[in-house]
Amino acid sequence: MVVTTDEIETVAVIGAGQMGRGIAAVAALAGYETYVNDIDEDQLEEAREEVEWSYEKTIEKGGASEDDVEAALDRLTFTTDQEEAVSGAEFVTEAAVEQQSVKEDIFQDLDDIAPEDAILATNTSGLNITQLAESTDRPEQVLGTHWFNPPMLMDLVEVIMTEYTPDGVADTAEELVESFGKTPIRCKMDIPSFIVNRLMRPYGEGPAWMVYRGEHSIEEIDSAMKYQEGFPMGPFELADFTGGIQLRVEGEEDHLEDDRPMAYDTEVCPIVKDLYEKGRYGRKADAGYYDYSDQDEPTVPVDAGYGFDPLLVWAPIVNEAAKMVQNDVATVEDVDTGAKLGGNWPMGPLEKCDEVGADVILQKLTEVASRHEDTDKLAETLPCDLLVEKAKNGETFY
Repeated sequence: MVVTTDEIETVAVIGAGQMGRGIAAVAALAGYETYVNDIDEDQLEEAREEVEWSYEKTIEKGGASEDDVEAALDRLTFTTDQEEAVSGAEFVTEAAVEQQSVKEDIFQDLDDIAPEDAILATNTSGLNITQLAESTDRPEQVLGTHWFNPPMLMDLVEVIMTEYTPDGVADTAEELVESFGKTPIRCKMDIPSFIVNRLMRPYGEGPAWMVYRGEHSIEEIDSAMKYQEGFPMGPFELADFTGGIQLRVEGEEDHLEDDRPMAYDTEVCPIVKDLYEKGRYGRKADAGYYDYSDQDEPTVPVDAGYGFDPLLVWAPIVNEAAKMVQNDVATVEDVDTGAKLGGNWPMGPLEKCDEVGADVILQKLTEVASRHEDTDKLAETLPCDLLVEKAKNGETFY
């Protein structure tokens, strides 16, 4: 038997980094006995101090009372002893460094220590959860819970199933996430990047190719997406802010070995490779698409994007969203909820499709695809069957 939501009283978090400590803070504040385990005592002490600080901020903003926080702190235990942390936990979340081999080693240990009915979850933004499950003797009790940073503030959690995960286990994880006061969305298949980051990829990739081919400027596209469409940042500003240039290039090797469904084409736009080779990784490196040597954030002119059609960016994103629905990876509602809560987008891509019409999106997507000379990249941007069907029949997603 696998534990049910009503039976979960104790949660263990493995890894006291930024994500681990944030997840633990949420769990304890929600009323769960919570253990935080890490091999580094200094890291644990730093985690304790940051949780206390974040709780104080929550009190200041009216999100919790002093009594709530005091009780939450009493429920938190920070320990270097993994067995102490895990042996009584019904739900264990691994939040260690984003490396497949490290996580697999941890899961093998957790499998030996955790109660037989416990659910084992990994907080990952896109690593192979199926392989993590297969490293244990309880693959049907392993799933992904992708939290967004910072966990105390971000409302969204992706719950990712593998081919081994029964609906009941995913249901329990979603109910637990809801008890934390968060909003879960379900990724019903272990695919690279899951839902939200999968939508983010064409948001950055498509514009990069436009700039590389000399069709539009960085400022033009960023201005249009930020000021006309209402995105928090344009694609280039966002890549600089998140370190997306470095992540994209260094993650290429991982994709070459990824045999999961809907695996990516691994081609990286030459403009991204060039920036990477020059060490222009983004804000933290003082340069990316923009130069930050004398500014903290780029100055994007409001009127720079007046001649740019934002649907050229939207169309590939809508297509990626439609592919996920077509392949039963996620529901229409969960895809759009993920975009809005995980990316703070003004609307979901399938809502956007309904707003302008699938036929218009199809036309723009065909225009984008026609500009790609590379066969693999062309195939990646071709409209999926579901989108073609919606356009042909004049149907909407809602």
